[in-house]
Amino acid sequence: MKMNKRIVIFAIAIVLLAGSAVLAPGEDKPIDISSQQMETLNKGKVAFFSGQVKVTQEQGILYADKVWHYLAEDRLEASGNVHYQEKKDQETTDIYGGRMVYNRQTGYGTVSKSPKIVRLDAANPKNDTTITGDLIEMFNNEKRAKVSGNVNIVQPAAKAKSEVADYYYQEKKLVLTGNPWVWQQNEDNISEYTGKVITVFTENERVIIEENVQAKITSIKKEKANN
Repeated sequence: MKMNKRIVIFAIAIVLLAGSAVLAPGEDKPIDISSQQMETLNKGKVAFFSGQVKVTQEQGILYADKVWHYLAEDRLEASGNVHYQEKKDQETTDIYGGRMVYNRQTGYGTVSKSPKIVRLDAANPKNDTTITGDLIEMFNNEKRAKVSGNVNIVQPAAKAKSEVADYYYQEKKLVLTGNPWVWQQNEDNISEYTGKVITVFTENERVIIEENVQAKITSIKKEKANN
């Protein structure tokens, strides 16, 4: 019988779509849309915008080549150079992809076709984070976002890979599954870790690795100062 092991390692600070303004549920919050052209389809039930489309709500902005707004379902579909940006204080989160679908009533959405999340922290550049994968799913009513398929997370001094990454907004918890691997470097050493499940608690800066833990720690040689 194998024993479960738990090891506290390091922190990856990250924001995954938490509190997104344009993508947040709430029909009482109006959205502003500008474009080069607009058409009404299906007897006025669908509004189609094309050419430099810009959708704005509060501090969030969505850019795309084309956007369909299905009025009854309050569903947005965007395609072509999709880019969502949100700024809060000194942090900027950018989400890129070829296609985005979001239902404002159910709080569920997806970003596909080479999706990427880039989060920049002007106050703490060491927390700058880039995430790529095959698909991003948003479960805003559950306060959760999921990146799946060839997930890569990169920070200036840390990296992580897995098949799935789930982020829970309220708990500020990132769970990596599917052959997860983490790498980090500090002043003294370079570390690599693998396990069955890797859980990152972003608020109190720690990681827990469970089951089949493998660790490799390499010391960094420092040159002696000249006398």
